[in-house]
Amino acid sequence: MAWRFMDWRRLAAGLMAGWLMLAPAAAQVPDPFARQLAQKLANAEGAFSGSGFVLGAGPFAASLSEAETARLTLTLRAGEIYRLVGVCDADCGAPELSLRSGDSAPIARAAPTPDATVLDLRVPFTGAYQVEITLPRCAVRQCWYAVNVYSR
Repeated sequence: MAWRFMDWRRLAAGLMAGWLMLAPAAAQVPDPFARQLAQKLANAEGAFSGSGFVLGAGPFAASLSEAETARLTLTLRAGEIYRLVGVCDADCGAPELSLRSGDSAPIARAAPTPDATVLDLRVPFTGAYQVEITLPRCAVRQCWYAVNVYSR
């Protein structure tokens, strides 16, 4: 059974890497970064695969320097439970993720771990929210990150 699970994760990582490389030209993730991000997202998803979460959006991927912050606008529904998972390439640790409401009030924040950052939340109202992504430990000029959004 473990062999089949590992094959599924490899297949998912390959498909995600292909998707990351086929993104619009402005957001294309070059190989080998696309493969690194896809593998890390697949590994993180494998850790909670039986918990009922399904992929709702993503992967959202781009590059950042250590001093930059990326913002991603999502429409989230009250009552849903969301899990945001962020990963970074081999040149940095996992990204720091925070969520703000439309009026910029902080809702939730997750500190990075060595492999992935996981932010679990339930929003107070249906509407637009901003996910802020920072890379506090980028060892080079630009690092690549990816974020998936799951719900249940």
